Amino acid sequence: MSDSAEAIHNRLAELAAPTASSRVIDLGCGAGPTLLALSRVAPEATLIGIDRSAEFLRQAQQELHGHLGSVMALAADLRTPLPCGDESADAVLSYNTVECLPDPEHLLVEIARVLRPGGRVVLAHVDFDSLVIAGADADLDRRVCHAFADDVQGWMDHADGRIGRKLGLLLARSALRLVSVEPLLTWSTELSGHAEARIGEIRKALLSADKHGRGTVTAAEVEKWYAAVQEADRLGGFFFSELAFIAVAERPSDGCLAGATAPPNGVLPGHEDRWASGRSAAA
Repeated sequence: MSDSAEAIHNRLAELAAPTASSRVIDLGCGAGPTLLALSRVAPEATLIGIDRSAEFLRQAQQELHGHLGSVMALAADLRTPLPCGDESADAVLSYNTVECLPDPEHLLVEIARVLRPGGRVVLAHVDFDSLVIAGADADLDRRVCHAFADDVQGWMDHADGRIGRKLGLLLARSALRLVSVEPLLTWSTELSGHAEARIGEIRKALLSADKHGRGTVTAAEVEKWYAAVQEADRLGGFFFSELAFIAVAERPSDGCLAGATAPPNGVLPGHEDRWASGRSAAA
């Protein structure tokens, strides 16, 4: 879940600091909320969304119909090499995607490859093991929240509910230079908006996990937990929070990867016809 109204998208765009001439890639862009935030910061920048869902890419392009710069969308699997030229991007962003990859270190190697010297990467992820939800008793609440953090849902290749707190270390161990790590807390005292959507996501995921035999809590326990959360809201004692971490790193200005070559349009040969140009694509 990634609501375009979330403050985190604005913060990611701010940290990426794109200009009119920037070429920015959003990995696992989904329906485009971070791309939309980038468009508000730099309306003439070149924005590239990569996701393996063609439907999400279609939605992202619709979101960006008013963007003045070039808009590109590509369906690709982030477990494989990125279809972008060496040193072809000024910034790379990714939100709530890294935990789904069995080998996030490989993605960092690819990010380092496509970044220009001095280019910046901004990775962010909710640390799902840090969820706080008032309502159920301590034992049931812990088991439900931990089950959700650990659940490998049907659309996921991998899950790591503690990935948020690990982003800084992942970058520190890479070829990139770690710049900063910061937290961003989302919270609510009402069962509405983001809180309602996240809790609904937890319920749906764990009911599915039990149905398909991979759950560690039963459907009855999930519904008991959900009823307790609703009762807390009815009584006025509801509380929800989730903590995301944002890590920023840069490719050293004097660092050049061996054999780096940048195609004129930043797209590797063989992928040109898979890029869809948006409004003002020739700009």
